[in-house]
Amino acid sequence: MTALPTLTRLAEALGVPLDDAALDRFARYRDLLLDWNQRVNLTRVTDPTEVELRLFADSLLLVPYLRRFREANPATPLRLVDVGSGGGFPGIPLKIALPDLDVTLVDATAKKVAFLDAAIAALGLADARAVHGRAEELGHLPDYRGRFDVVTARAVARLPTLLEYCLPLLRPGGLGLFPKGRDATAEAAEARTALATLHARLVAVDPAPLEELAGTAIVVVEQTMPVPASYPRRAGLPAKRPL
Repeated sequence: MTALPTLTRLAEALGVPLDDAALDRFARYRDLLLDWNQRVNLTRVTDPTEVELRLFADSLLLVPYLRRFREANPATPLRLVDVGSGGGFPGIPLKIALPDLDVTLVDATAKKVAFLDAAIAALGLADARAVHGRAEELGHLPDYRGRFDVVTARAVARLPTLLEYCLPLLRPGGLGLFPKGRDATAEAAEARTALATLHARLVAVDPAPLEELAGTAIVVVEQTMPVPASYPRRAGLPAKRPL
């Protein structure tokens, strides 16, 4: 097993200890990501230690939220959709840390979906799949609309636009978990109209609890009612005319 000292230490500090099998998967994932990144633009983070910190540990910030949600909703497997997954963040690290999670990784770029398929196969991730499509279109399809317990998205769009992409995929009572940067509070303020329009509420804007991850905050949103049928609007409009 390849040592991942930064990830091991930060995961322990987050209360997400990783066993040898998980660490082996993370090591293989890192190597696969950096290999594919030479041909497909998956990430600007190319230093192996920075991958541990900025991609892997940063994704694991969401694990405590998922655990609490699962404790409150124990009857069914937890279904998570990761919108604009790109290189698989945060969806694949969450799947490695929580193997019983059911994960759907969505991306609009075929080459990135090919990487996600390859990563799922190479890491032997059961109950995980990659989907090629735009969130604005998937959000109107019966197989995706209102079907998920949790939606995540990292580095996709500012929050008013992001909510329109993501919330139609959530069931009422579902949770949106959105890692954001230092202006997370300002983005949450910008999203008041989007939240009201899409029948959701802001639960929290939580700064990362570790100094090394201090540039990240988690915006937590709850879906209170079904999203109105007219949303998401057609492809391109959520970005051009945010709610």
